[in-house]
Amino acid sequence: MVISRKFSFLGLFFVVVVVIYGKDTKTDSVVTAPRNFVPVDQYEGLEYEQGYWTNRIFHPREFYEEIPLIPLEVRYGLGFNGGGSTFDQMKSGWIEYEDPSVEEFDGGSWNARVGHQLELDVLKTNLSYFLLKTSWADIHTGLNFKYSSIFSPEAIPDSSWGEKQASWGVGGKIFSPLLLELGISNSMNIQWYDSWLIHLRYTYGLATGTFYQSAKSYDKSPNGWGPSTSFSIGFRYVLNPGSGNQYLLGADFKHSYTKIDRISDPDDLTPISRFDLANYGLFFTLSVSKGGKKTVGDIGKEYYYHRDFISAKENLEEFIIRYPLHSNRYRAEKYIEECRKKIPIQLARAGMNFDERHLTGKALEKYRQARKLTLDANLLAGLDERISQIARKYMYDAERMVVRGQNDSALTVIIKTAAYSEEARKSIPYFRAKIYLAEGKKAMQSGFFMNALDLFEKALLQDQDLNIEVELLRYEIATMLVNQANQAEDIAAIQLVIKSLEDAQNITGNLGEANENTLKALKEKVIRFEEISIQKDIDRRMADEREKREERLRPTLQIGMTIPQVQEILGEPTEIIHKTNKKGEDMQLWLYGSGADTVLQLSFLEFILFKIERG
Repeated sequence: MVISRKFSFLGLFFVVVVVIYGKDTKTDSVVTAPRNFVPVDQYEGLEYEQGYWTNRIFHPREFYEEIPLIPLEVRYGLGFNGGGSTFDQMKSGWIEYEDPSVEEFDGGSWNARVGHQLELDVLKTNLSYFLLKTSWADIHTGLNFKYSSIFSPEAIPDSSWGEKQASWGVGGKIFSPLLLELGISNSMNIQWYDSWLIHLRYTYGLATGTFYQSAKSYDKSPNGWGPSTSFSIGFRYVLNPGSGNQYLLGADFKHSYTKIDRISDPDDLTPISRFDLANYGLFFTLSVSKGGKKTVGDIGKEYYYHRDFISAKENLEEFIIRYPLHSNRYRAEKYIEECRKKIPIQLARAGMNFDERHLTGKALEKYRQARKLTLDANLLAGLDERISQIARKYMYDAERMVVRGQNDSALTVIIKTAAYSEEARKSIPYFRAKIYLAEGKKAMQSGFFMNALDLFEKALLQDQDLNIEVELLRYEIATMLVNQANQAEDIAAIQLVIKSLEDAQNITGNLGEANENTLKALKEKVIRFEEISIQKDIDRRMADEREKREERLRPTLQIGMTIPQVQEILGEPTEIIHKTNKKGEDMQLWLYGSGADTVLQLSFLEFILFKIERG
């Protein structure tokens, strides 16, 4: 019968071992690289994101700082008057006369019409930015001052004009317009690159000046004034790109048109009643502008077209915060929205790249970030599948750690995995139970049976599926304790033996004659221990009561006691100070205690206590 029970126990133990450790034979579910669950991008083979060249041509500097002010532009150059049917001729009808029958003046040869001009544009302001704090283009408006004259002017036909009227032919006169102009200058910059730009400018205003010269001096009369316009196109090179105040050097081709149609001739010195000058020239320009720096918005856009959508989004969002009134804010918002769509795919691809290099932890981090951001159902399903595979791999690793005794590491892995895996979260009790079980076995092997049983109980609270294995371990402890029963004197240890033997009896149905006799003897020993313990408790309580009664009956120190009565209560003092007062009465000061202790001072007069102090 005993042999049969032994075989039953061995069979049960074998079944438990298979159940408990059979799970450790699982294979790693993420040994192979994951399938590609990221949507195929038809532009993936391109070096840049779609739209790169369109942006380079049409929106190269859309997020740059506005240029609120161009304080000064200085322009100097050479030009000649023309506009006729051929390039070197004056336009027909460029001069009108009081007497149409006079000989017409053709302006002379082309080199007689060459001159120079000096222009100043000052305080050119971006009015849109000044009024609305936003700017849709680099268009600036300011004041324009211009000076112009001719180098080698041609003589007028004064002899023939003098035949018509004597005052028209007085002295040798040459036609040399000296003009001063005041107007409004409007310009626009078209800039693709930080280092250079195209400059367009249009001016309109009034011109005034003289047009007769005698020898080397200009005649004050006749003179005139009239409207003037000009248009120029040119190029600027930025000497210090990226600075707050930029200096630009450039060249312009300019066409200007001046119409002097209000002639003042009080002495009637000329038949000219109006003249028009169409001038063409090449000019060199030096200018200063404030603003126009590159912003984080432009940096963000560069990241976008280089397919770093995470960095692009961060920089573009910062751009909107820094420049809330920028005219192209809406464009930045569109880029941010595109980044939100593309970032999950970028993260998923980065995760797959880590996966291919077997960097599972970094891959998981990217997958989880992508999952939080994506709204694509297909991508979401692929990410969930891959994350679940990685979670199962970590759970498998945790089980192997438990087998190797790395319990804390195993639990840490499972808790981290539970942050993103429902399966791992549900398995936490199972792993806690396995860890309690492993620690209980260590305690049992070290002889800490009560600690081991406590750990086994905790394991059962976590996972009831371990009930059979725990009961077997309890039986094993009971067997060990039976061998130590004769040496056990601690009541708690004996009670532990009894509980273990009773539990083992419930498992097997019969402990065997020897173990049952031991159980009976241990119960009797417990009864004797309890009787002794009860008697000791009674004795202790009686002693406490006697002590309390003696304390209540003990006399207390009171004023009026004699020295012998005080000695009976307190004993001899630490120090006695003895004196006699003026009346010849005996005075004594008794001190009890010394040093850091509180000193009790008793004062006696004629051997009677009259004062009690503590100092």
